[in-house]
Amino acid sequence: MSDKFTNNVRARLYKQGYQGFTKDDYTTAAIAVECDDLDNPTKEQLSQAVDYLKVKSTSQLSVTDEPVEETFLVGVEDAQPEVESNQLAVTEPENQIVLTEQEKQALVADIAQGAGIELKAADVKQITVSIASTFASRKELNEAIFNALVHFAREFKNQEVSKIRRKADEIRQTLAEMDDVAGSELTQIKQAMEATALDYKSQFADLALSFAGIID
Repeated sequence: MSDKFTNNVRARLYKQGYQGFTKDDYTTAAIAVECDDLDNPTKEQLSQAVDYLKVKSTSQLSVTDEPVEETFLVGVEDAQPEVESNQLAVTEPENQIVLTEQEKQALVADIAQGAGIELKAADVKQITVSIASTFASRKELNEAIFNALVHFAREFKNQEVSKIRRKADEIRQTLAEMDDVAGSELTQIKQAMEATALDYKSQFADLALSFAGIID
């Protein structure tokens, strides 16, 4: 933790538009103003240290147009934090989860296996297409994988139902064609039998006439 001397000098410099000093710079300034007790600096020592570092950084640091009124700090908690010159303007959330495609596929396969679902490698790749690569929490990641599996299951069910319906239509069509063929054949048989019956009837009639002539 920084001492009161460093915190107060840093805060004063920061308010005047000076920043980017290192720990060694503050140590050098303390030696220059003969501040032996860094936790109990005087106002004069702090002012001298500020002036010392301002002169030292004239060729390195830029100064704001309007200096801010200085305030003597009474505790470490009130000190302004030192701003690093290379600090990024945007930082990523600490608990963010970022996955590669291979990691997503492995998670999908593991969760599916745990649920008793057997997936082919192609199915796993198809499922991971709809899953993002970045998540704010483990809960969000699990929900995304679960939703993807549910969607895949529904699509699979719809495809299977469509296949069954197509097969059923094919069977009904085949049966209908068989009925048409059978009906046609039965009609032909019936017609042949009727023709044969008529022929027999005609023959019997002729035979009856012949007998009738003999009897007469």
